[in-house]
Amino acid sequence: MNDKDNIEFSIIIPNYNAKEYIEKCLESVLNQTYTNYKLIIIDDMSTDGSMETVENYVDNFRDKKIYMFKNNIKRFNGGTRNIGIDFAQRIGTDYTLFLDNDDWFTDHNCLEKIARIILKNNKPDCISLSYNCLIGENESFQSMIRNSPQELVESLYVACWTKCIKTELLQFFPENTLMEDVVQHIKQCDVLKTVVSCEKPIVCWNRNNINSCSKPENQNCQNRKWQSSMYRYAADLMDLKCNTNYCEAHRKWRLEIVLNNIKDGKYIQ
Repeated sequence: MNDKDNIEFSIIIPNYNAKEYIEKCLESVLNQTYTNYKLIIIDDMSTDGSMETVENYVDNFRDKKIYMFKNNIKRFNGGTRNIGIDFAQRIGTDYTLFLDNDDWFTDHNCLEKIARIILKNNKPDCISLSYNCLIGENESFQSMIRNSPQELVESLYVACWTKCIKTELLQFFPENTLMEDVVQHIKQCDVLKTVVSCEKPIVCWNRNNINSCSKPENQNCQNRKWQSSMYRYAADLMDLKCNTNYCEAHRKWRLEIVLNNIKDGKYIQ
């Protein structure tokens, strides 16, 4: 595919202390055969030297392909991604993907595959992205065949990197919390009209990072942030106003689960 087809992507990567993985993540983007993209990296006050690695890549790619931002206050994944969303919308890219700093694209043709799907399907609002899950040395395929907003919102796989979204339709994440993904997922699906699927895996979800805040053993870290996030998550679900019946039904279902978890003292999603 020739980049003259004019599908320009933003790829948003929030970074926090991922020195062990960030280079592989960046290489998987920079080695894509499809080159019409902007890579947006936002650091959330890392202390492990990972941003020095990012800065080296910025120095080596001075063609405005990489944009780097640094938070001066802790904003967690939601607030950090919001900086990337705001920038992507201001520069006016066509579609946006998210990639976590310890994950990577599965091969060099991922953006080209997505661009072909976009052009073949008359530029849909969203492309649902299948992925691989890496645990130890075992990699398993996870299908994300979803062909409507209702099918997508009802999926248990809500991670933002399972979706490629028209940039103008991107919804912002709740901030100052570790429970940002579900609320944003419902908000995002509520504004979508058309969804098509990419059957080939796009992202490798790396479950080997022992420092990931999504691991159960880390969910009481950071001054009981997981516990306070559970209350914030419930409040965000209560405040969320949905326009579609299917998103409203899913919001109520998620809210019932979290309220029961709080009642039972289970501070996990």
